[in-house]
Amino acid sequence: MAVFTRFVRWIGEAVTHAFGDPRQDKEHLPPEIGVQPYKHDTYRP
Repeated sequence: MAVFTRFVRWIGEAVTHAFGDPRQDKEHLPPEIGVQPYKHDTYRP
């Protein structure tokens, strides 16, 4: 069973390396131009 798990992990890493990780690609995009909404909500009890 461990061999199958390592094989599946290897296939996943190979596909990620070949096609790229979309989550990682979004991290490298420049910020949007214009007014941005304020996203930080302070906690008020």
